Amino acid sequence: MFDEKRNKRRYNLLIFIIVVLLSGWLGVLLDSILTEQSEDNSLGMGLWLVLPLLTAILLRIISRDWKDIGIKPNFKGNIKWYLVSLVIYPLITIITVGFALLLGCTDLSNGEMYTFFSLAAVSVAGNFIKNIFEEFAWRGYLTPKLIELKFNDWLIYLISGLVWALWHAAYYMVFLPNDYFESISRMGMLLTGCVLMVCWTVMYVEIYRLTKSVWPCVLMHAVEDAFPTVLVTTSGIITFTKNGDFWLNPISGVIATVLFLGIGLLLRSFRVKKELALQTPRL
Repeated sequence: MFDEKRNKRRYNLLIFIIVVLLSGWLGVLLDSILTEQSEDNSLGMGLWLVLPLLTAILLRIISRDWKDIGIKPNFKGNIKWYLVSLVIYPLITIITVGFALLLGCTDLSNGEMYTFFSLAAVSVAGNFIKNIFEEFAWRGYLTPKLIELKFNDWLIYLISGLVWALWHAAYYMVFLPNDYFESISRMGMLLTGCVLMVCWTVMYVEIYRLTKSVWPCVLMHAVEDAFPTVLVTTSGIITFTKNGDFWLNPISGVIATVLFLGIGLLLRSFRVKKELALQTPRL
């Protein structure tokens, strides 16, 4: 009976991963049929965004399994982790851009800060909704199911990070317009995304495990979309030299990536200590 349940969990997880990896290409196929659409907001992109979560919900309905979905906010005892989730990306942005300014490899003259704050406010609101679909797929289904199957931490980070990254394949290879690829190829962006998202995944997985809630992950992802992404990618308020972009870009730079990974591993150490404390019997 135990092996039967475990095999069923593995089968469901495999179904989820296959659907996730196909979702973007199904969206591309849909757009190739429905050609009279906006390029920035097509039905195919909508299918790509919602299909992972819809698949996770369907699998939970079939399995009658809702115990680890992470829908409760669990504020009690976890406010500090909510605060951490809100400050990680702004803090790394301030650090990396600060160093870039000191080294003279960035330019802040391409926009006004009030423009940034207005764009960021709009971005947080919109991306909060978008990231509900993402985070309740990756942290609300994929991560807890990997934990349930007793994968070790490093495999959890690797598998969930690569699934998250490769879900973006159709986005990078087809959906994004050519304007995004003046300094990097589409395949180069996909490969870079795989490295970044595996490193970022450590933070997201550990925030979920510390709080047993997906909502701080939704917040953290929304702040990422609203703070460094708006500053560097959307508004172009901050621009870098070629070397500055490679080392100190707050989204994809080497220094930022190492810092994100370090923060994730630090969060892991807090979580492991917390679990050991709960397992240690009181005398």
